[in-house]
Amino acid sequence: MRTLVAAAVACLTIVGLSHGGESRASIRKTISIPAEGLGAALQTLSKEQDVQVVFMLEDVERLSTPGVSGEMTLDEALSQLLQGTGLKYEYVDEETVTIVPMAPAMKGKQIKENSAEKYKEAQKDASFWEQFRLAQADIGNTKVRKEQDGAPKLEEVVVTAEKRPERLIETPQSVTVLSADTLDKLAATQFRDYANTVPGLTFNTLGAGYTQVTLRGVTTGTDLEPTVGIYIDDVPYGSNGLYAGGASFALDVAPFDLDRIEVLKGPQGTLYGASTMGGLIKYVTKRPDANGFSGDVQTGVSDTHRGGVSYNVAADLNVPLSQNILGLRITGFESRDGGYIDNVGLNHADANRADTYGGRIDLLFTPSDALSLRIVGFTQTVSRGGAAIADYTLAGAPVYGDLDQHRLTAESFHQPFHLASATVVYNFGWASLTSVTSYQTVRSHYGEDVSSILPLLLPVLPPGSYSALGDVKEFGLHKFNEELRLASSPGNVFEWLAGAVYDSETSTNLQYFLPRDLAGNPTAPAGAESIPSLYKDAAVFGDITWHLSGRLDLTGGVRYANNKQQNTFNVGGVGVLPPRNATDNVTTYLADTRYHFSENAIGYLRFATGYRPGGVNLVANDPATGQPIGPASYGPDRLRSYEAGLKSQSSDHRFSAEASVFHIDWTDIQVFGTRDGAFVATNAPKAKIDGGELSLSARPVAGLSLVGAFGYQHSRLAADAPDLGGTAGETLPNVPRFSGSILGDYTFVPNEWKPTVGATVRSVSSSQQELAPPIYRVPSYVTYDVRAGASFGRTDLQLYVHNLSDKRAQFSEIDFGNTAWVAIMQPRTVGLIATTHF
Repeated sequence: MRTLVAAAVACLTIVGLSHGGESRASIRKTISIPAEGLGAALQTLSKEQDVQVVFMLEDVERLSTPGVSGEMTLDEALSQLLQGTGLKYEYVDEETVTIVPMAPAMKGKQIKENSAEKYKEAQKDASFWEQFRLAQADIGNTKVRKEQDGAPKLEEVVVTAEKRPERLIETPQSVTVLSADTLDKLAATQFRDYANTVPGLTFNTLGAGYTQVTLRGVTTGTDLEPTVGIYIDDVPYGSNGLYAGGASFALDVAPFDLDRIEVLKGPQGTLYGASTMGGLIKYVTKRPDANGFSGDVQTGVSDTHRGGVSYNVAADLNVPLSQNILGLRITGFESRDGGYIDNVGLNHADANRADTYGGRIDLLFTPSDALSLRIVGFTQTVSRGGAAIADYTLAGAPVYGDLDQHRLTAESFHQPFHLASATVVYNFGWASLTSVTSYQTVRSHYGEDVSSILPLLLPVLPPGSYSALGDVKEFGLHKFNEELRLASSPGNVFEWLAGAVYDSETSTNLQYFLPRDLAGNPTAPAGAESIPSLYKDAAVFGDITWHLSGRLDLTGGVRYANNKQQNTFNVGGVGVLPPRNATDNVTTYLADTRYHFSENAIGYLRFATGYRPGGVNLVANDPATGQPIGPASYGPDRLRSYEAGLKSQSSDHRFSAEASVFHIDWTDIQVFGTRDGAFVATNAPKAKIDGGELSLSARPVAGLSLVGAFGYQHSRLAADAPDLGGTAGETLPNVPRFSGSILGDYTFVPNEWKPTVGATVRSVSSSQQELAPPIYRVPSYVTYDVRAGASFGRTDLQLYVHNLSDKRAQFSEIDFGNTAWVAIMQPRTVGLIATTHF
């Protein structure tokens, strides 16, 4: 059938056959094709080179390409686009190229001799013309392109959710993608600016740098260990252990110079391992380009109602050090959040003002078509003067003012993060080998004012009189990670991926009280305790996909992990406790089936499991028996997810819809409880979560873009849980039942200034924050953002207003005594951002 395509084209073009012609082979043109689906890339190449490219739809529909850029011939461009796909190109004539598998193909002479006969055969086969495409037919791209009638198309998005490039519409799981363009429209400078546009995502926060992220309702309110994984490209961030604070310090990456953010919903235990029960957030950075010099400079300023003035500056520079071989990308950024929470105890206005600054150096070396080496150094520091929370009564009324808190010691926060990674990819042809090596350090220092319970803590303080008391926590993490995986070349009946991971973490946890004398001056620290920890994880994993036909695919995956932990407790007044150890051996599974209704529609069923590792408890030994008072360890919790979904887009690529429903069984839930008089981590029985997500996109007319994302989740206990103070049927904390957002933007075209207007509407329903009384309820909210922009040469300007109605929306709450510490959305903020491209 594939040679039949070439035969038909030969008859239709009525020209002789050749090998491409010396004239075309010698012509070099500037080509710029981004990472995208292979079919879309071939279409772009066809337009740029003015040549017909013919391919079988079934050969390219599941394939993607990293793109090409620079001055090159048609042959060079085709070779790069087809690298690792199992496909090759053949000339029918100087103006027509066919894309065929690397199996022996029919020679040109044979095609000419049999073309008439084959063409007649093709005419009899009604499905023949549905099986191949001329690349000149517009089939989608990561860039917005226009049809002949002027109407634009939706973006074609390529993701790496399954650790290989794949069209988003082909991925058999729910994935939300926030592109660089979307982040720009939202004027996002930190996590809070875009998090509530993702259906099913909620978070607890004290401000930038201190955030617990939840996906699909997998939370007990305050999690012992993270339930959502964080990745920077292919590098996992943070700790899986209890005592390194991994659940609270979700990385808040500055979004400048990101290519996109991928949010993977549901357990990712087979490919990504522990602590991805709810899902995973992957920050995908822009890669260096070895063929073109470019850069961006961005500056912004904003003013917050009843708050301070904020600003941000950022720049990136891409330098081709050696054409087609060596590229360097350098990025630097700084943003100042002016704050909006006043500390009436110390008379500090805008106490939560914060700074985020850092940069990235990214070197990409591609000495041959088969080999690439990417070396990245990334650093980021978050510093904050206080927590972004206000004091409310448990009934929901402000204690002082709706943006006020009362603290007698500053609750500062400081977190430097450093990462070095090296990614090596070698393509053997039949498979590609990827090695990802990384080393990171994270140090998190923050304080809490506990003056309100000072009388209760006097026994652990030196004798004296005190006016205030701070609780200081210092966490440190050193993490080495190595992943090695081998993935088969795409386009085969069986596609597989196999790999191994080794993770080694050394962490420190130092906590102490910092009293202040009657004059308010700090005294010597007291009540110090230190918990150094070791965590090691070794795992092997693999999956295989069987393409039963051109429409039906089956995938199965498995991961086996062994993790070991050791903790040493040095507690003031008790002494050094003997080191305690815990070991887990866990197997996770994946099974999904995907059916292609057409090139533009799939349905899927997905079963996946996930887990969090168990750990060691901080409990003293009984002096009489020498045995721990209370359980010395707690076990892993496990999760099973069942998901069904549909993804489709219209044939003209102007409308798309994605819908999914899911059911989750969560067992042996990790919680805090009391055992034998000791406060320890333990395991509660079980919970169930049901939900669904819907995403809609449309470009109905030229210039207009509409995106809607909606989520529903019903998360509840499936058995009584005394440790949580809840009974069967009660809703889990911090899980709103409904959430949704709508983004709309209109560009006035044609116009040399390209003026734009847009708006975002967000809606989140109420949620309770505890299971045991007193229960605080975070109220529902609806907020509005508006924006307008224009381009002046190479400079884009955007004026925006966040939280137009100045809503006191609440994100989350933490009980502290008789006071609720409530995280408040930034009040109405008016800002201007200018971005210059060169």
